[in-house]
Amino acid sequence: MKKLILSIALVFAVVIVKANDSSAYIKAMKAKIEQFNKSQSLEELQASANAFERIAQKEATEWLPLYYAAFGYVKMGFNETLSLDEKDIYLNKAIVLVENAEEISPNNSELTALKGYALMGKLTADAASRGQTLSPQVMQTFGKAIQQNPENPRALYLMAQMEYGMAQFFGSGTEKACAMTQQSISLFEKNPSEGIMPSWGLGGAKAMLSRCQ
Repeated sequence: MKKLILSIALVFAVVIVKANDSSAYIKAMKAKIEQFNKSQSLEELQASANAFERIAQKEATEWLPLYYAAFGYVKMGFNETLSLDEKDIYLNKAIVLVENAEEISPNNSELTALKGYALMGKLTADAASRGQTLSPQVMQTFGKAIQQNPENPRALYLMAQMEYGMAQFFGSGTEKACAMTQQSISLFEKNPSEGIMPSWGLGGAKAMLSRCQ
């Protein structure tokens, strides 16, 4: 009887420890995400990326710290003050982090969409010489993200950006891109993200839709 009571006590102790660890992780992530959302300069974004990488090292089974670290590097890679080589360094770092996260969470639409975003950054950085090779790759990656989760608004919004840019480049209509943007907005509003899950993109989608009017 004493052994049974001891076993039950040990089980409860393990559950409590795990619950406390989870609570601490969520609390740390929420604080860093709030800080990240306010970050604008390269220095601030780098500090946020570093913080998420530290969390990722501690929480080896969680994909979201790597996701947010990668997102920070993507945002840095779009900074217009940087040289092409500097942009590539940040964007390549983002892709590596996404691929590390994919080992934890395979077939994850959010990760696939973010990888496509990083590739789009590399394309945008030198469209003249990279357009022919990277454009199909970016479109394919966003298409894969949509296939993995047709209701991922970020995947649809990012694909719409590519569709819009391609339409403008070739002088064709933007109806498809605009319809996709509207669809993404509907999904943003229908299924708002909760907790520490990715929630960005609605503002950008609305701004893009305003160009369709």
